[in-house]
Amino acid sequence: MPRNSSRKALLEKIDTFALEIAERRTKIMDQYDPEDVSDTEESEVEDDIPIIIDPLSPISPISPISPISLIMSSMSDNESDSSEDTIAVLRQEEAQYRRLLGAISALRDEVLKARVLQRIPVPVMRASQLPLLVHFADFRPHLFRKKLRIDPDVFDCILDQIGGHPIFVSRGNQPQLPVAVQLAIFLNRAGHYGNAISPEDVAQWAGVSMGSVINCTHRVMVAVLDQHNQFLNVPGEESEDAEMAQQWVEEGSCPGWRNGIFVADGSVINLVFMVKHFTTGNHVTHLTVRCVDAPCCKKT
Repeated sequence: MPRNSSRKALLEKIDTFALEIAERRTKIMDQYDPEDVSDTEESEVEDDIPIIIDPLSPISPISPISPISLIMSSMSDNESDSSEDTIAVLRQEEAQYRRLLGAISALRDEVLKARVLQRIPVPVMRASQLPLLVHFADFRPHLFRKKLRIDPDVFDCILDQIGGHPIFVSRGNQPQLPVAVQLAIFLNRAGHYGNAISPEDVAQWAGVSMGSVINCTHRVMVAVLDQHNQFLNVPGEESEDAEMAQQWVEEGSCPGWRNGIFVADGSVINLVFMVKHFTTGNHVTHLTVRCVDAPCCKKT
């Protein structure tokens, strides 16, 4: 069974507690006549004043020499004071419950907005292995290729092409990592797959934060894509590149396709149903169609 996230579990606890508080508030309010209690928004109790409920003062004993009329008058006054004190206490309790529910609602909003609920007291240890690339480039080129999937000379060429891109200019007070480091992080992610390219694993390898790994990847992609038109273009019909491409197509296919040199998409499409002509009895056969689009370049 899938586990609930810690955020969802915390929100459920907050909602349960808020429901209990609301039920207690309703039970207390049901014990009194609603006409005797004004609305909480019109209550005289201020929200920022702590609630202090003083006990009711006891009824003073009746003097033996008091007349009956004075005794009845004293009891009536005490009952009136007791009713007013009860309403005052009820107003205070209502304001207290309202503030408590407001605090619970604010806490729920904070849980929803927080990106990190529990910060680890001890930071994750990282040890950058980027300095090893310098040694690999000079003495172990095969290890350099294993990490970045290109030769050191190709790395330097790409670095020269994208190093001056404005995407690597910091717009804030925090400076960016060197372009060479950002390119190494990008190539390490681009040359691997699976868990090895996760921001967490690359951050431990490069000795940077996970956010830096993501930012470096985005910046290098922007810089490389801006070089598209400089390195990828359609050769002219009379150029040497076009003639070599036409010869290659003719040798690999047929003379009729000689001029189809610009696009050759070999995407494989799986067939849902087997064509009757290819039925092979009880044997299981998977048939595919390879789509090839080759626009012709006709010479004038």
